[in-house]
Formats: sequence, C-alpha cells, structure tokens
Amino acid sequence: MKLLEAPVKISYSNPILEWYEKNTKQSQVKGDTFENGMLITINNKDCYYKHLSSQFREVYISILNAIGYKLRRTDVKEMVGEWKGKRVILPSRQILFDLLNKKTPILLCGVHNYKRDDYRSKGKENTHSHYYLYNIHHYLPSGARDLMKVKSKIKDSLGRYVKSKNYKRFQEIIDIAQVRDNVSPLQLYDYLSSPNTNPEKANLINYIANNRHLPNIQYPLTTIYSTKKLCYNSNNQN
Repeated sequence: MKLLEAPVKISYSNPILEWYEKNTKQSQVKGDTFENGMLITINNKDCYYKHLSSQFREVYISILNAIGYKLRRTDVKEMVGEWKGKRVILPSRQILFDLLNKKTPILLCGVHNYKRDDYRSKGKENTHSHYYLYNIHHYLPSGARDLMKVKSKIKDSLGRYVKSKNYKRFQEIIDIAQVRDNVSPLQLYDYLSSPNTNPEKANLINYIANNRHLPNIQYPLTTIYSTKKLCYNSNNQN
C-alpha cells in the first residue's frame, strides 16, 4: 500500500522584518508584549492596491472579531492619505489621545509591490500589505500559550485576504511580529506622522510607507480606528 505524503509546507521570508532588524534601534523586550505595537504582514496573491485598500476596514473588523469584539462597518473610521502631499492622514492629536485613553486599537495600513523577479509578481504589479496595530495589547492574554492561540485566531481571521484557497500550506504567509521601536502613547502621533514630517528616519512606519520595489509609485497610507468604545475587560489578559 502506497503511503500518502504529508503536504509540504512552503516558507516565506519577510523582507520587512529583515530590514527592520538591521536598520532600527530595538528596545530589549522579553516575550511578546505588543505594547509598542503589532506588525502584521499578509503576502496577498494576485492583488493590486485598489483591491487591498478596499478591504482595509474589513481587515480591522476581522482582527477585533478574532479577539471577541464585534464591529460593523459603520463603527469604523477610515482616513486615507494623499497620493501627493500628506501620505498619512490622522485624527487630531487630542482625538488620538482620547482614543488611546479609551483603549481603542489604531491600525495603519500600507501596500508594497513585490520585487519584479518575485514569482508572486507574475510580471505584473502585484502587491502585498503591511499593518501597524497599536493599543491591541490591552486585549491580549499575558500567558504565552494563550497568546499563541490568539495570534493563531487572528491569522485565521485574516486568511481570506490572502486570496488563496491553499494559504495554510505556506508558512508565514501571514506574519505577526512584535514592534521593537519604542512607542509610548505620547509619542504615537509623531511616530505615525513620520512619513510626512521625517521620512528619512529609520523606523517601521517609514518602511511601511516606502514602496521600494517600485519607487515611482508611492501608495498613500490608511488609518483605521473604531468610533465605538470597546467593552474592555481586564480578564481578557488572563
């Protein structure tokens, strides 16, 4: 009797993490605390900017749904940056502080082209997406095993945005990583504004903003947050 072969897992490298680890000053953080933010990368298949940007709001809703919070599209505010001018549009500094005080997660979304010689580019201008999520740590468990389960739930909730039925065959096709820039609530507004005010600074936000594989096209970034106060429960961290 011929034995069935186990499906082969294909691994993806994550260029953004490789660059980030080499070019930024990293804080020494033990474990996955996500207090400085969460970096999510989705290696989308056969997608252009217009496809990805049209679903940013749903990505936010899916992430919160994975951790137990239900939102509707009408509960979510979306602010799209400019193609020429301010790449990032944010709420006022005071509104941002109010959101942080309410423990509202804030999502910054960016799009990159694949390298021209990457098979995922297919000789076209296919793209993939990166997300910076701040304030999510309030809703994550502290235990390593429970945190791993939550991260798996988030990945599963984002699977449909890969646009591939067999996405689970590919390791790290959806990647979740800790952000190692030091970002306090008081620093967040200036940090998110980096592409507008200090685009040369080596930090994660500027990397997300820089479409380095097709530099003649620089996509605007999108800011997403809930206008509905989430029902915070400290027991979520246990």
